[in-house]
Amino acid sequence: MHSEFFKQTQRYREGVAERILSFLSAEHPASLYEPMRYALQDGGKLLRPILAQVVCEAVGGDQEDVLNAAAAIEFVHVFSLVHDDIMDEDDMRRGRATVHKKWNGNAAILCGDAILIKAYEALGRTNSPHLFRALAAFNRGILDVCEGQALDMEFEDRDDVSLDEYFHMIDRKTARLFSLACEMGALLGNGSEEQIQAMRSFGMKLGRAFQIQDDLLDLLADQATLGKDVGSDMHGDKKTFLMIYTRENASAEQFSALLSSVRKERLSGAEIQNVISLLQEIGTIHAAQQQVSDALNDAGKSLRVLPESEPQKLLSNLLDMLEHRTY
Repeated sequence: MHSEFFKQTQRYREGVAERILSFLSAEHPASLYEPMRYALQDGGKLLRPILAQVVCEAVGGDQEDVLNAAAAIEFVHVFSLVHDDIMDEDDMRRGRATVHKKWNGNAAILCGDAILIKAYEALGRTNSPHLFRALAAFNRGILDVCEGQALDMEFEDRDDVSLDEYFHMIDRKTARLFSLACEMGALLGNGSEEQIQAMRSFGMKLGRAFQIQDDLLDLLADQATLGKDVGSDMHGDKKTFLMIYTRENASAEQFSALLSSVRKERLSGAEIQNVISLLQEIGTIHAAQQQVSDALNDAGKSLRVLPESEPQKLLSNLLDMLEHRTY
C-alpha cells in the first residue's frame, strides 16, 4: 500500500520538489544555503504538499493553482523540524545528522529562519483572488504550530499532563499543518465553503492519527526504518500518548517497572520487547491503535463532500495507507 500510494502521487511529489528547488538557487553565503538545501532534501515524504495538491484537484482546481502554496507549507514544516531538533537536542532525523549537529546551533537557527522567509516568498507568488485569505490562514497555522511546540516544552516539566491536554497540543504542533495543507488546497482550488471546512477537518483528523502513530512507531518500528533510536521518546519521558495513557491506567507496580526500563541510557532489543509486553498488558498499545483508527474514520467522513474522482480516491487510499504505515 505504501509503494502503491507513493507511485500514484509521484507527479505531485516531483512537481513540488521541483518548485522548492526553484527557490534555492542562491549559492552564497554557503554557510546559509548549504544547510537549507540539506534540510529540504532529506528524503521526506512531502506528504503535506502532496495533500494540498490532491485536495485542490479534488475540489475542481488545477495543480498549478496551489503549487507555490504547497511549497510554502513544506518550507514551514522543515523550518519547524530544524528548530525542534535544536530545542530537543536531537542528533538524528530520518537517519541523517540534524542540521545543528552537522553544522552548529547558530547555523541551524539561521537556516530555519531563512526557510521560513522562503515560505512567505513562495506563498506570495500564488496567483489567486483568495491570496489574502490564504495568507491569513497561513499565519494562523504557523502560530498554532508554535503554540503547540510551546505546550510540548511546558509538558516536559509536568507529570500530570492529561490526554485531553495531549490532544490539544498535537492538534497544534502536528495536525495543524496537515489541516492547513488541506484547507489551502480547497481554498486555492476554488472549492465551496463546505468543502473548505470539511478539508480543514479532514487534515486535522489525519494529522492527529499521524502523530499518535509516530508515538507508536517510536517503540514498534525497527531502528533502520525509523532513522533514530527505538524508544527514544520514552527514554526522554516525552509526553506521548503511550506515556500519558500508561500513567493514567497502569498500576503503581506496572508504572514503576516501566520507568525502571525507559530511564536507562539505551534499551536493548530484549528490553524493548519487555516494554512492549508491559504496554500490551496495560492496554496502552491497543488504546493508541484505536485512537488512530477512530481519527482516520472521522477523516473519511469529511471526504463525503467531494465528488467522485481520481483525486478523491487518492485521499481515501491515503487513509488506508496511513492506518498501516511502518515509518
